[in-house]
Order: sequence, then structure tokens, then C-alpha cells
Amino acid sequence: MNEADRETAKRHQAIWEEFHRRPTVSAWTGRLPLPPEVTATAGFVIPVDDASVSSRLREIVSRLEATGCVNAFPPDYWHLTIVPPVMLTSGDPTPPRLPAGQAGLLPMSFIAEALEKGRKVAQSLGPFDVAVRGLNAFRDVLVAVPYDGGRGLELGRLLRSAIPELPERYPDGHEPLPHISLTQYGREDRLGEMVELIQTERDTDIGCFRAHRLEMFVLSWRNGVPGRVEKNEIPLEGQP
Repeated sequence: MNEADRETAKRHQAIWEEFHRRPTVSAWTGRLPLPPEVTATAGFVIPVDDASVSSRLREIVSRLEATGCVNAFPPDYWHLTIVPPVMLTSGDPTPPRLPAGQAGLLPMSFIAEALEKGRKVAQSLGPFDVAVRGLNAFRDVLVAVPYDGGRGLELGRLLRSAIPELPERYPDGHEPLPHISLTQYGREDRLGEMVELIQTERDTDIGCFRAHRLEMFVLSWRNGVPGRVEKNEIPLEGQP
């Protein structure tokens, strides 16, 4: 484990210790508190498209669902987040009511521009290995923990350098931390069984996969309700 992976493990451990002391979650209500002007979000991710890893994750998620505490994302959603998403509008591209640190609302034309720049960044980067080990509980989502030697964070820095509009932090102020979102929460009480299950899986070796492509997603929104998602594949074509 190199320094980047040790830092990932340290940050996840701190989050878990806080959660384990006082389990607090936000159940998904079907709607995000987005400004009404937001009509889409866009970002860059590494998909989890390895059959063995996906199968292992499905087994774990199935046990989590049996607790009655979570609502699982579909397997084709699972991904390693590279940069926080940017907010887009089909209306006036101004920052009406966005949290501090956000870039503001961008026009839909940003999609084509960012995709072109993302492809250029990917030409200089080759595939890399991702080891998935253990679970953790964020306030809004339950996640698996990926270790990639810092390659995902490096890719995020390169993308933000090429596309300055991409935010450095999430709307809640947190810096990017490697994770794979598996489920949302279905309730905010009676979490004991779920917490115990996460504890037993904290150090589980889930498997490894080869990240060979980046995806730029565009997710439509209407009054905070998610809609159709468009995925644009970007091969990592450089030398490993």
C-alpha cells in the first residue's frame, strides 16, 4: 500500500469511527434539494465493469438489503467517482443559490466542451488497477472502498486542470475521497443490524479490476428529481 492508499484508508477509518460511535444517516426521499434552475449534472467516473467484482458486490448488497435499511443502486451504476459533478442549466447560466465553493450553473454547451477536453486528458493516461476492499458508511450513501495507488485522484487533478469549471469539492464542502457508492438509505432508525454487517465487512477483500476507461455522465434533473442518464465512454489510451 503506497502513501496515497494509506491516506485513503486513514480518511475512511476516521469516517467509520465517527459513524460507528453515532450512526446517523440521511434517507433518500426521491428528491435532492437542488436549485430549481438545475436541469442536469455532469461528471467523470471510472465504471466497475469487472464481472467477478460486481458479483461479489451484489452478494454483499443483497445482505445489506435484507436489513431493510438500504435501497441499492443498480450494478450498472457502480463507479469510482473521479470529480464532484458540475451543475448545468438550460436557462440562464448564473449562480443563483449554490453552496460556497461551487462553480455556479453552467450552460448545457459545457457538455461537449468538457467531453472533448476529457478525451485529450485520457490520451495521456493508461489503464490502472483498482483493489476494492471493505465497506464504509457516509451520511448519504453506503460505499465500498477502492485503492488505486492515487491514480483516481491524479486523474481528477488533471481533469480539473484541463476543465477549470469542475468543482474541487462536493456541495457539502467535502474533498473527493475514493469511493464506490452501493446503496442509499431507506430509513434513519433501527440501523443496528446494518451497522453490524458493515463492521463484519470492513476489511473484506472484494477483488480487483482493471480501469481501462473513463466515463463522462450527464444526468437530467427536474425539480430535484433524477431522470435519464447519458454515459460517454472515454478510453484510457496512454501508457500504464
